[in-house]
Amino acid sequence: MEINRSRTFTHRDRLPLCVDQRKFYTELGRLLYAIAAVDGRVHATETAMIKRIVSERLVPQEAALDHFGTDRAYITEFEFDIQVDRGEAPEVAFESFILYLTQHKDRFSPKQKDLVLHAAHVVADAFHGVNAKELRMLDELERRIL
Repeated sequence: MEINRSRTFTHRDRLPLCVDQRKFYTELGRLLYAIAAVDGRVHATETAMIKRIVSERLVPQEAALDHFGTDRAYITEFEFDIQVDRGEAPEVAFESFILYLTQHKDRFSPKQKDLVLHAAHVVADAFHGVNAKELRMLDELERRIL
């Protein structure tokens, strides 16, 4: 599948609320952590890429704020940081996302699927390209989400 890595999201691309956005962002953070950590270490370039995805892709399309006035899209970044701090096994984090996806696949919009695949590929590519372990996760993700 060809992923358009140069696509930018605008306010017109806001994701429809087909799924619980808080849970979606939490699980997306887990997925991105799994991909970044699967090689045994989360690299600074991968962390920076996740922050960039959140600020440039997720925040512009999310209208909702939490009770502190923070854009809900930052839940992705928060969850990623929590997983890093806990040292969660990447396979456990990945399976969490896959379970969530399986339970809610019919409610994922095409834009959400595109966003998830794009983010996963960009994170995998952030540190010296995609390695074999990341590629297996990406293949599994694509197989499950499409």
